[in-house]
Amino acid sequence: MIGRKTSCAIFLTLLAALLSVIVFAPNDFAQNPTGREAPAPAKKEPAPAKKEPAPAKKEKSKSVASSIRSTGSGSSGKSEKSGKSGTVRAPAAKTTPGAAKLTLVAPPGASVEVDGKQRGVIGAEGSLVLSGLAPGDHQMLVSAAGYEPWRDTFVMSVASTKFEVPIKKKPSTGRLALTSNEPGTDILIDEKYGVKTLPGQVTSVDGLLPGVRQLRAIKPGFREWRGVVAVKANETVMVNIELKPILDPEMLRIPEGQFSQGSDKGAKDQRPSHQVFTTAFEISRGEVTNRLYKFFIDATNYPAPRGVSYGWNGNNYPAGQDDLPVVFVSWEDAVVFCKWLSEQTGYRYRLPTEAEWEKAAKLGGDKYSSAGKVWEWCSDWHDPDYYKERVRINPKGPARGKRIKTLGREGEAKVIRGGGFGIGMVAQRAAERSNFYPTMTRYDIGFRIVREVTK
Repeated sequence: MIGRKTSCAIFLTLLAALLSVIVFAPNDFAQNPTGREAPAPAKKEPAPAKKEPAPAKKEKSKSVASSIRSTGSGSSGKSEKSGKSGTVRAPAAKTTPGAAKLTLVAPPGASVEVDGKQRGVIGAEGSLVLSGLAPGDHQMLVSAAGYEPWRDTFVMSVASTKFEVPIKKKPSTGRLALTSNEPGTDILIDEKYGVKTLPGQVTSVDGLLPGVRQLRAIKPGFREWRGVVAVKANETVMVNIELKPILDPEMLRIPEGQFSQGSDKGAKDQRPSHQVFTTAFEISRGEVTNRLYKFFIDATNYPAPRGVSYGWNGNNYPAGQDDLPVVFVSWEDAVVFCKWLSEQTGYRYRLPTEAEWEKAAKLGGDKYSSAGKVWEWCSDWHDPDYYKERVRINPKGPARGKRIKTLGREGEAKVIRGGGFGIGMVAQRAAERSNFYPTMTRYDIGFRIVREVTK
Protein backbone atom coordinates (compact mmCIF):
# COMPACT_ATOMS: atom_id res chain seq x y z
CA MET A 1 0.00 0.00 0.00
CA ILE A 2 1.18 3.42 -0.73
CA GLY A 3 1.71 5.54 2.28
CA ARG A 4 -0.08 8.80 3.07
CA LYS A 5 3.14 10.77 2.45
CA THR A 6 3.63 9.17 -0.89
CA SER A 7 0.05 10.11 -1.92
CA CYS A 8 0.54 13.69 -0.92
CA ALA A 9 3.75 13.93 -2.91
CA ILE A 10 2.03 12.63 -6.02
CA PHE A 11 -0.83 15.11 -5.59
CA LEU A 12 1.56 18.03 -5.21
CA THR A 13 3.55 16.93 -8.25
CA LEU A 14 0.41 16.83 -10.42
CA LEU A 15 -0.76 20.18 -9.11
CA ALA A 16 2.58 21.80 -9.95
CA ALA A 17 2.47 20.40 -13.46
CA LEU A 18 -1.01 21.74 -13.95
CA LEU A 19 -0.11 25.20 -12.73
CA SER A 20 2.94 25.28 -15.00
CA VAL A 21 0.81 25.07 -18.15
CA ILE A 22 -1.79 27.67 -17.18
CA VAL A 23 -1.09 31.11 -18.80
CA PHE A 24 -2.84 34.18 -17.37
CA ALA A 25 -3.65 37.34 -19.41
CA PRO A 26 -1.51 40.25 -18.30
CA ASN A 27 -4.40 42.33 -17.14
CA ASP A 28 -6.30 39.59 -15.44
CA PHE A 29 -6.86 40.31 -11.82
CA ALA A 30 -5.09 43.71 -12.19
CA GLN A 31 -5.17 46.14 -9.26
CA ASN A 32 -5.61 49.88 -9.26
CA PRO A 33 -3.21 52.22 -7.61
CA THR A 34 -5.18 51.97 -4.46
CA GLY A 35 -4.49 48.33 -4.35
CA ARG A 36 -7.93 47.40 -5.03
CA GLU A 37 -8.75 45.02 -7.72
CA ALA A 38 -9.24 46.92 -11.03
CA PRO A 39 -12.31 45.92 -13.02
CA ALA A 40 -11.61 43.86 -16.03
CA PRO A 41 -11.85 45.80 -19.36
CA ALA A 42 -14.84 45.08 -21.50
CA LYS A 43 -14.28 42.39 -23.95
CA LYS A 44 -14.45 43.44 -27.60
CA GLU A 45 -16.89 41.53 -29.77
CA PRO A 46 -15.30 40.35 -32.99
CA ALA A 47 -16.38 42.44 -36.06
CA PRO A 48 -18.95 40.64 -38.18
CA ALA A 49 -17.92 39.58 -41.62
CA LYS A 50 -18.87 42.02 -44.35
CA LYS A 51 -21.83 40.95 -46.47
CA GLU A 52 -22.35 41.89 -50.07
CA PRO A 53 -25.33 44.32 -50.42
CA ALA A 54 -28.44 42.71 -51.88
CA PRO A 55 -29.46 44.14 -55.25
CA ALA A 56 -32.23 46.81 -54.94
CA LYS A 57 -35.69 45.69 -55.96
CA LYS A 58 -36.86 47.29 -59.16
CA GLU A 59 -40.19 49.10 -58.82
CA LYS A 60 -42.54 48.44 -61.62
CA SER A 61 -43.53 51.62 -63.47
CA LYS A 62 -47.29 51.79 -63.41
CA SER A 63 -48.69 53.25 -66.63
CA VAL A 64 -51.76 55.41 -66.62
CA ALA A 65 -54.41 53.02 -65.39
CA SER A 66 -56.94 54.00 -67.93
CA SER A 67 -58.47 52.82 -71.12
CA ILE A 68 -61.17 54.47 -73.20
CA ARG A 69 -64.07 52.48 -74.47
CA SER A 70 -66.10 53.75 -77.42
CA THR A 71 -69.11 55.51 -75.89
CA GLY A 72 -68.96 58.96 -77.33
CA SER A 73 -66.88 61.55 -79.11
CA GLY A 74 -63.33 60.63 -79.92
CA SER A 75 -63.94 56.87 -80.25
CA SER A 76 -65.37 54.44 -82.73
CA GLY A 77 -66.98 51.02 -82.58
CA LYS A 78 -66.20 48.84 -79.54
CA SER A 79 -62.43 49.12 -79.77
CA GLU A 80 -60.38 50.07 -76.74
CA LYS A 81 -57.29 52.22 -76.54
CA SER A 82 -54.92 52.79 -73.67
CA GLY A 83 -54.37 56.25 -72.28
CA LYS A 84 -50.89 57.61 -73.06
CA SER A 85 -50.85 60.72 -70.93
CA GLY A 86 -48.01 59.67 -68.61
CA THR A 87 -47.15 57.37 -65.73
CA VAL A 88 -47.06 57.48 -61.97
CA ARG A 89 -44.97 55.31 -59.63
CA ALA A 90 -47.05 54.15 -56.75
CA PRO A 91 -46.10 50.80 -55.10
CA ALA A 92 -49.20 48.73 -54.67
CA ALA A 93 -48.21 47.80 -51.12
CA LYS A 94 -48.43 51.44 -50.08
CA THR A 95 -51.68 52.31 -51.94
CA THR A 96 -55.15 51.36 -50.91
CA PRO A 97 -58.23 51.65 -53.14
CA GLY A 98 -59.83 54.21 -50.87
CA ALA A 99 -56.78 56.48 -51.05
CA ALA A 100 -56.24 56.34 -54.83
CA LYS A 101 -56.43 59.74 -56.53
CA LEU A 102 -56.99 60.74 -60.14
CA THR A 103 -55.32 63.87 -61.48
CA LEU A 104 -57.05 65.17 -64.58
CA VAL A 105 -55.24 67.49 -66.97
CA ALA A 106 -57.46 69.65 -69.18
CA PRO A 107 -57.96 73.29 -70.24
CA PRO A 108 -58.49 75.65 -67.28
CA GLY A 109 -62.14 76.23 -66.55
CA ALA A 110 -63.28 72.92 -68.02
CA SER A 111 -66.22 71.32 -66.24
CA VAL A 112 -65.86 67.70 -65.13
CA GLU A 113 -68.67 65.20 -64.62
CA VAL A 114 -68.16 61.63 -63.45
CA ASP A 115 -71.01 59.15 -63.61
CA GLY A 116 -73.45 61.99 -64.19
CA LYS A 117 -72.37 64.03 -61.17
CA GLN A 118 -70.50 67.32 -61.23
CA ARG A 119 -67.04 66.79 -59.74
CA GLY A 120 -65.46 70.19 -60.17
CA VAL A 121 -63.71 72.57 -62.54
CA ILE A 122 -60.19 72.37 -63.91
CA GLY A 123 -58.09 74.93 -62.05
CA ALA A 124 -55.98 77.73 -63.44
CA GLU A 125 -52.94 75.45 -63.38
CA GLY A 126 -54.71 73.08 -65.76
CA SER A 127 -55.48 70.16 -63.44
CA LEU A 128 -58.04 68.77 -61.02
CA VAL A 129 -57.45 66.07 -58.40
CA LEU A 130 -60.32 63.68 -57.74
CA SER A 131 -60.36 61.26 -54.83
CA GLY A 132 -62.67 58.46 -53.82
CA LEU A 133 -63.03 56.91 -57.28
CA ALA A 134 -63.50 53.18 -56.95
CA PRO A 135 -61.47 51.01 -59.31
CA GLY A 136 -63.33 50.16 -62.50
CA ASP A 137 -65.34 51.87 -65.22
CA HIS A 138 -66.62 55.43 -64.86
CA GLN A 139 -68.50 57.59 -67.34
CA MET A 140 -66.71 60.89 -67.74
CA LEU A 141 -67.72 64.15 -69.43
CA VAL A 142 -65.35 67.08 -69.79
CA SER A 143 -66.59 70.25 -71.46
CA ALA A 144 -64.99 73.65 -71.93
CA ALA A 145 -65.72 76.80 -73.89
CA GLY A 146 -64.12 76.63 -77.31
CA TYR A 147 -63.69 72.84 -77.15
CA GLU A 148 -65.66 69.87 -78.36
CA PRO A 149 -67.19 68.02 -75.39
CA TRP A 150 -65.25 64.87 -74.49
CA ARG A 151 -67.34 61.95 -73.27
CA ASP A 152 -66.03 58.42 -72.79
CA THR A 153 -65.60 55.53 -70.36
CA PHE A 154 -62.61 55.94 -68.02
CA VAL A 155 -61.16 52.89 -66.23
CA MET A 156 -59.76 53.74 -62.79
CA SER A 157 -56.98 51.55 -61.38
CA VAL A 158 -56.27 50.76 -57.71
CA ALA A 159 -53.33 53.16 -57.73
CA SER A 160 -53.23 56.94 -57.98
CA THR A 161 -52.79 58.06 -61.54
CA LYS A 162 -52.74 61.02 -63.87
CA PHE A 163 -54.77 61.37 -67.06
CA GLU A 164 -54.59 64.02 -69.77
CA VAL A 165 -58.05 64.44 -71.30
CA PRO A 166 -57.84 64.29 -75.12
CA ILE A 167 -60.31 67.16 -75.53
CA LYS A 168 -60.14 68.90 -78.90
CA LYS A 169 -60.57 72.53 -79.77
CA LYS A 170 -63.57 73.48 -81.82
CA PRO A 171 -62.72 74.69 -85.30
CA SER A 172 -62.95 78.41 -85.86
CA THR A 173 -66.44 79.33 -87.03
CA GLY A 174 -68.29 82.31 -88.42
CA ARG A 175 -71.65 83.95 -87.89
CA LEU A 176 -74.49 85.15 -90.10
CA ALA A 177 -76.73 88.06 -89.17
CA LEU A 178 -79.92 87.78 -91.24
CA THR A 179 -82.62 90.38 -91.81
CA SER A 180 -85.67 90.31 -94.05
CA ASN A 181 -88.18 92.90 -95.17
CA GLU A 182 -90.89 90.37 -94.34
CA PRO A 183 -91.27 88.93 -90.81
CA GLY A 184 -91.93 85.21 -90.64
CA THR A 185 -89.60 84.44 -93.55
CA ASP A 186 -88.13 80.92 -93.45
CA ILE A 187 -84.42 80.96 -94.32
CA LEU A 188 -82.76 77.65 -95.18
CA ILE A 189 -78.98 77.24 -95.02
CA ASP A 190 -77.55 74.59 -97.34
CA GLU A 191 -81.03 72.98 -97.25
CA LYS A 192 -80.04 71.37 -93.93
CA TYR A 193 -81.36 73.69 -91.27
CA GLY A 194 -83.25 76.92 -91.12
CA VAL A 195 -84.39 79.88 -89.07
CA LYS A 196 -87.41 82.18 -89.11
CA THR A 197 -87.11 85.96 -89.09
CA LEU A 198 -88.93 88.09 -86.52
CA PRO A 199 -90.36 91.60 -86.98
CA GLY A 200 -87.71 94.29 -86.64
CA GLN A 201 -85.04 91.89 -85.39
CA VAL A 202 -81.76 90.47 -86.62
CA THR A 203 -81.70 86.68 -86.74
CA SER A 204 -78.25 85.32 -85.84
CA VAL A 205 -76.84 81.96 -86.87
CA ASP A 206 -73.64 81.00 -85.03
CA GLY A 207 -71.16 78.14 -85.29
CA LEU A 208 -70.96 77.97 -89.09
CA LEU A 209 -67.78 76.49 -90.54
CA PRO A 210 -65.96 78.78 -92.95
CA GLY A 211 -66.91 78.37 -96.58
CA VAL A 212 -69.60 79.15 -99.12
CA ARG A 213 -73.19 78.71 -97.93
CA GLN A 214 -76.34 78.47 -100.02
CA LEU A 215 -79.30 80.47 -98.69
CA ARG A 216 -82.96 80.16 -99.65
CA ALA A 217 -85.75 82.34 -98.26
CA ILE A 218 -89.42 81.42 -98.62
CA LYS A 219 -92.73 82.84 -97.46
CA PRO A 220 -96.24 82.21 -98.80
CA GLY A 221 -97.32 84.95 -101.17
CA PHE A 222 -93.75 85.94 -102.04
CA ARG A 223 -91.29 84.94 -104.69
CA GLU A 224 -88.56 82.61 -103.50
CA TRP A 225 -85.23 84.28 -102.77
CA ARG A 226 -81.88 82.57 -103.28
CA GLY A 227 -78.38 83.74 -102.50
CA VAL A 228 -74.79 82.68 -101.78
CA VAL A 229 -72.71 83.96 -98.89
CA ALA A 230 -69.11 83.30 -97.84
CA VAL A 231 -68.80 82.52 -94.13
CA LYS A 232 -65.51 83.65 -92.61
CA ALA A 233 -63.87 82.43 -89.41
CA ASN A 234 -64.39 84.68 -86.39
CA GLU A 235 -66.39 87.16 -88.44
CA THR A 236 -70.04 88.19 -88.72
CA VAL A 237 -71.50 88.52 -92.20
CA MET A 238 -74.64 90.62 -92.64
CA VAL A 239 -77.26 89.37 -95.13
CA ASN A 240 -80.31 91.48 -95.97
CA ILE A 241 -83.07 89.58 -97.76
CA GLU A 242 -85.60 91.49 -99.86
CA LEU A 243 -88.65 89.39 -100.67
CA LYS A 244 -90.88 90.45 -103.52
CA PRO A 245 -94.57 89.58 -103.38
CA ILE A 246 -96.13 87.28 -105.92
CA LEU A 247 -98.25 89.95 -107.56
CA ASP A 248 -99.24 87.84 -110.52
CA PRO A 249 -102.20 85.72 -109.46
CA GLU A 250 -102.82 82.34 -111.03
CA MET A 251 -104.38 82.96 -114.43
CA LEU A 252 -106.65 80.98 -116.73
CA ARG A 253 -106.15 81.45 -120.46
CA ILE A 254 -109.32 81.78 -122.53
CA PRO A 255 -108.75 81.33 -126.29
CA GLU A 256 -110.29 83.56 -128.91
CA GLY A 257 -113.52 82.43 -130.43
CA GLN A 258 -117.29 82.60 -130.16
CA PHE A 259 -119.64 81.69 -127.35
CA SER A 260 -123.32 82.20 -126.62
CA GLN A 261 -123.85 85.17 -124.33
CA GLY A 262 -127.03 85.57 -122.28
CA SER A 263 -129.88 83.12 -121.72
CA ASP A 264 -133.31 83.00 -123.28
CA LYS A 265 -134.55 81.22 -120.14
CA GLY A 266 -133.08 83.77 -117.78
CA ALA A 267 -134.28 87.11 -116.46
CA LYS A 268 -135.32 89.86 -118.86
CA ASP A 269 -131.92 91.58 -118.80
CA GLN A 270 -130.23 88.27 -119.87
CA ARG A 271 -132.21 88.09 -123.15
CA PRO A 272 -131.82 87.55 -125.96
CA SER A 273 -129.09 84.93 -126.14
CA HIS A 274 -126.65 85.87 -128.95
CA GLN A 275 -123.27 84.85 -130.37
CA VAL A 276 -120.25 86.91 -129.32
CA PHE A 277 -116.60 86.72 -130.45
CA THR A 278 -113.75 87.66 -128.11
CA THR A 279 -110.02 87.74 -128.64
CA ALA A 280 -107.80 85.65 -126.33
CA PHE A 281 -107.29 86.85 -122.78
CA GLU A 282 -106.21 85.61 -119.35
CA ILE A 283 -108.43 85.91 -116.31
CA SER A 284 -107.56 85.21 -112.68
CA ARG A 285 -108.90 81.83 -111.57
CA GLY A 286 -110.24 83.36 -108.39
CA GLU A 287 -111.06 86.74 -106.92
CA VAL A 288 -108.33 89.09 -105.70
CA THR A 289 -107.53 87.97 -102.15
CA ASN A 290 -106.95 89.88 -98.95
CA ARG A 291 -103.30 88.85 -99.10
CA LEU A 292 -102.77 90.30 -102.59
CA TYR A 293 -104.76 93.45 -101.86
CA LYS A 294 -102.66 94.09 -98.75
CA PHE A 295 -99.52 94.39 -100.90
CA PHE A 296 -101.31 97.18 -102.74
CA ILE A 297 -102.32 99.20 -99.66
CA ASP A 298 -98.93 98.66 -98.00
CA ALA A 299 -97.15 100.03 -101.06
CA THR A 300 -99.49 102.94 -101.76
CA ASN A 301 -100.96 103.75 -98.33
CA TYR A 302 -104.35 103.42 -99.98
CA PRO A 303 -107.26 103.26 -97.50
CA ALA A 304 -107.93 99.73 -96.26
CA PRO A 305 -111.41 98.20 -96.75
CA ARG A 306 -113.99 99.28 -94.21
CA GLY A 307 -117.60 98.24 -93.72
CA VAL A 308 -120.38 97.77 -91.22
CA SER A 309 -119.10 95.47 -88.44
CA TYR A 310 -116.06 94.71 -90.58
CA GLY A 311 -112.73 96.30 -91.22
CA TRP A 312 -109.02 95.94 -91.31
CA ASN A 313 -106.88 96.82 -88.31
CA GLY A 314 -104.60 99.34 -89.94
CA ASN A 315 -103.17 97.52 -92.94
CA ASN A 316 -104.00 94.09 -91.56
CA TYR A 317 -107.05 92.08 -92.55
CA PRO A 318 -108.84 89.85 -90.02
CA ALA A 319 -106.87 86.79 -88.95
CA GLY A 320 -107.30 83.63 -91.00
CA GLN A 321 -108.63 85.41 -94.10
CA ASP A 322 -105.47 85.44 -96.22
CA ASP A 323 -106.98 83.69 -99.23
CA LEU A 324 -110.56 84.90 -98.98
CA PRO A 325 -111.83 87.44 -101.54
CA VAL A 326 -111.26 91.03 -100.52
CA VAL A 327 -114.62 92.75 -100.02
CA PHE A 328 -115.83 96.24 -99.19
CA VAL A 329 -113.92 97.53 -102.22
CA SER A 330 -115.63 99.85 -104.68
CA TRP A 331 -115.41 99.69 -108.45
CA GLU A 332 -113.09 102.71 -108.28
CA ASP A 333 -110.88 100.93 -105.70
CA ALA A 334 -110.60 97.94 -108.04
CA VAL A 335 -109.58 100.17 -110.96
CA VAL A 336 -106.83 101.83 -108.89
CA PHE A 337 -105.55 98.39 -107.84
CA CYS A 338 -105.35 97.22 -111.49
CA LYS A 339 -103.36 100.30 -112.45
CA TRP A 340 -100.89 99.74 -109.59
CA LEU A 341 -100.50 96.04 -110.42
CA SER A 342 -99.79 96.87 -114.05
CA GLU A 343 -97.07 99.29 -113.02
CA GLN A 344 -95.47 96.73 -110.71
CA THR A 345 -95.42 93.80 -113.11
CA GLY A 346 -95.17 95.30 -116.59
CA TYR A 347 -98.37 93.51 -117.69
CA ARG A 348 -101.65 95.28 -118.41
CA TYR A 349 -104.28 94.34 -115.87
CA ARG A 350 -107.89 95.53 -115.87
CA LEU A 351 -111.37 94.48 -114.84
CA PRO A 352 -113.07 91.96 -117.17
CA THR A 353 -115.86 92.96 -119.53
CA GLU A 354 -119.22 91.36 -119.03
CA ALA A 355 -118.62 89.20 -122.09
CA GLU A 356 -115.18 88.04 -120.91
CA TRP A 357 -116.47 87.20 -117.43
CA GLU A 358 -119.38 85.13 -118.82
CA LYS A 359 -117.24 83.33 -121.39
CA ALA A 360 -114.64 82.35 -118.77
CA ALA A 361 -117.39 81.13 -116.41
CA LYS A 362 -118.96 78.97 -119.14
CA LEU A 363 -115.72 77.60 -120.65
CA GLY A 364 -113.45 77.46 -117.62
CA GLY A 365 -115.36 74.76 -115.76
CA ASP A 366 -113.76 73.68 -112.49
CA LYS A 367 -110.69 75.80 -113.22
CA TYR A 368 -112.81 78.93 -112.85
CA SER A 369 -113.04 79.21 -109.08
CA SER A 370 -115.98 81.19 -107.77
CA ALA A 371 -118.44 78.77 -106.12
CA GLY A 372 -120.87 81.42 -104.95
CA LYS A 373 -118.42 83.50 -102.93
CA VAL A 374 -119.08 87.09 -103.93
CA TRP A 375 -120.37 89.27 -106.72
CA GLU A 376 -117.57 90.65 -108.90
CA TRP A 377 -117.10 94.03 -110.55
CA CYS A 378 -116.94 94.24 -114.36
CA SER A 379 -115.72 97.16 -116.44
CA ASP A 380 -119.08 97.75 -118.23
CA TRP A 381 -121.73 100.33 -117.41
CA HIS A 382 -125.02 98.67 -116.71
CA ASP A 383 -128.02 98.81 -119.06
CA PRO A 384 -130.67 96.09 -118.70
CA ASP A 385 -131.51 96.39 -122.42
CA TYR A 386 -127.96 96.28 -123.76
CA TYR A 387 -128.21 92.74 -125.18
CA LYS A 388 -130.83 93.93 -127.63
CA GLU A 389 -128.06 95.74 -129.48
CA ARG A 390 -126.39 92.37 -130.15
CA VAL A 391 -122.81 93.65 -130.28
CA ARG A 392 -120.91 90.74 -131.81
CA ILE A 393 -117.15 91.42 -131.37
CA ASN A 394 -115.55 92.17 -128.03
CA PRO A 395 -118.52 94.03 -126.55
CA LYS A 396 -117.57 96.53 -123.87
CA GLY A 397 -121.01 97.69 -122.74
CA PRO A 398 -122.85 100.93 -123.34
CA ALA A 399 -121.11 104.29 -123.36
CA ARG A 400 -123.05 105.30 -120.22
CA GLY A 401 -125.13 103.42 -117.72
CA LYS A 402 -128.85 103.62 -117.26
CA ARG A 403 -129.77 105.56 -114.17
CA ILE A 404 -131.22 103.49 -111.37
CA LYS A 405 -132.71 104.18 -107.98
CA THR A 406 -131.75 102.05 -104.95
CA LEU A 407 -130.74 102.49 -101.33
CA GLY A 408 -132.06 106.02 -101.40
CA ARG A 409 -129.70 106.96 -104.19
CA GLU A 410 -130.04 107.53 -107.94
CA GLY A 411 -127.37 107.35 -110.61
CA GLU A 412 -125.44 105.24 -113.08
CA ALA A 413 -124.28 101.78 -112.05
CA LYS A 414 -121.59 99.31 -113.06
CA VAL A 415 -122.22 95.65 -113.86
CA ILE A 416 -121.54 93.01 -111.22
CA ARG A 417 -121.51 89.32 -112.15
CA GLY A 418 -121.41 85.91 -110.52
CA GLY A 419 -124.01 85.99 -107.82
CA GLY A 420 -123.53 86.22 -104.08
CA PHE A 421 -123.41 83.67 -101.31
CA GLY A 422 -125.37 80.46 -101.81
CA ILE A 423 -126.96 81.28 -105.16
CA GLY A 424 -125.73 78.18 -106.96
CA MET A 425 -123.06 76.76 -109.26
CA VAL A 426 -121.09 79.05 -111.56
CA ALA A 427 -122.42 77.41 -114.73
CA GLN A 428 -125.99 77.93 -113.55
CA ARG A 429 -125.56 81.62 -112.88
CA ALA A 430 -122.96 82.49 -115.54
CA ALA A 431 -125.50 84.61 -117.43
CA GLU A 432 -126.87 86.33 -114.33
CA ARG A 433 -126.48 90.13 -114.28
CA SER A 434 -126.75 92.77 -111.57
CA ASN A 435 -125.41 96.24 -110.82
CA PHE A 436 -124.18 98.57 -108.10
CA TYR A 437 -122.94 102.13 -107.73
CA PRO A 438 -119.21 102.39 -108.60
CA THR A 439 -118.33 104.59 -105.61
CA MET A 440 -120.00 102.35 -103.02
CA THR A 441 -118.87 99.14 -101.30
CA ARG A 442 -120.69 96.11 -100.03
CA TYR A 443 -119.89 93.05 -97.89
CA ASP A 444 -120.57 90.68 -100.82
CA ILE A 445 -118.79 92.44 -103.68
CA GLY A 446 -115.19 91.74 -104.69
CA PHE A 447 -113.43 91.47 -108.04
CA ARG A 448 -111.19 89.40 -110.28
CA ILE A 449 -108.85 90.71 -112.95
CA VAL A 450 -107.94 90.18 -116.62
CA ARG A 451 -104.42 90.22 -118.02
CA GLU A 452 -104.32 91.21 -121.63
CA VAL A 453 -102.58 88.88 -124.05
CA THR A 454 -100.13 90.43 -126.49
CA LYS A 455 -99.42 88.68 -129.76
